[in-house]
Amino acid sequence: MKWRGPAVLVALLAVGAGSGFAASAQTRDTTIGTGVAAPVPAARPELPIEAPRPFEADPDDPALRPGIAMEQARLGSGKFEITFPAPKGWSTNANATNEWKWKQPGTSNNTYVMRIEQINSQDITIEDAIDIRIERLLDEQEDVSIRERGANSLEYTYRSNEGNKRHSFMRWLDLDRSGQADVEIVVHGRERDVEGTSDLIRRVAEGMRGATAEAIELP
Repeated sequence: MKWRGPAVLVALLAVGAGSGFAASAQTRDTTIGTGVAAPVPAARPELPIEAPRPFEADPDDPALRPGIAMEQARLGSGKFEITFPAPKGWSTNANATNEWKWKQPGTSNNTYVMRIEQINSQDITIEDAIDIRIERLLDEQEDVSIRERGANSLEYTYRSNEGNKRHSFMRWLDLDRSGQADVEIVVHGRERDVEGTSDLIRRVAEGMRGATAEAIELP
């Protein structure tokens, strides 16, 4: 009977191994599935978010204050002649035959500046001129924020090419009551210049006269 001992032991080991495999098989997911493998969407997908860029530091020139000295200026000729109060002592530069820029001598770039453009023979209403300006701003500038839109005015901020935050005011004037925009005025500045730039553009617009019209009354 001794010869049966090893055989019985081998048989018992085989049964135990088979039982263990069967038990482990019951605890596993053996489903293979069908179809083409595809990525599974995340439960809470998140797109990468670009961190906001800080603005460059503004030049530390003193802020433009309200009530600066003004002097009478004259531009254009004939029916396109305009007269208006302009900052006294500021330098004038003609950007084009119908566009001029004023800047206080000695001030840094990206401080404050005024520009006046005569809108000649464009047959465009003030409302359309504002729409076009907003569209151009959104297409050509970064970080544009429209602060306020009026019947003939626009206030907005944007990022300059040098990365500075600029705060701008614009006015459009119909000097001859034709229903068309005749003049565009814009004053750019820093946030610290807002009190002075808003005062400047108001005084220029209120005092501007066309060749055949009295000073206009602004809302």
